[in-house]
Amino acid sequence: MNPDDMTTLVRFNFWANDRLIRACDRISWDELKRPITPDPGWGSLLGVLVHILDTEFGWRGVLQARDDDKILEESDFSDMAGLKARWEIEKAAWLDFVGGLTGPDLEKAYREESTKGPNVWQVIVHVITHGIQHRSEAALVLTGHGHSPGELDFAVFMQEHLA
Repeated sequence: MNPDDMTTLVRFNFWANDRLIRACDRISWDELKRPITPDPGWGSLLGVLVHILDTEFGWRGVLQARDDDKILEESDFSDMAGLKARWEIEKAAWLDFVGGLTGPDLEKAYREESTKGPNVWQVIVHVITHGIQHRSEAALVLTGHGHSPGELDFAVFMQEHLA
């Protein structure tokens, strides 16, 4: 994995998040907070969104050796504007982080004190694939509301951004 490829994958991740968030703008805040069935584990569509964001935030903190154990919760957000603003902060932070990585940085163990376990690039791929899973769950809920986010595939991202 090289730094340019990793940046492309991170850009894809946030492109897909943006498509999902735009679809969420078409439903009410109450619909976002409503319990969903079947429940993929986060209670509501808002719960799924916050889980995706929290995972991106938390793993970036680990990779940057931040001493911060904050967990983002649904109660941290009172409206969609606040959630979108926090996601923009996370997107900028991720792009800044991966933009500063070198090839050797990507191959290092993700924790300084560890020589075993995943490398930095593997953790980043985990964050991206985690988002793919939960975006698909959220997309299904949104589609049920009549507001599909559309195609979230990497191939579509490539066509739009790298053609």
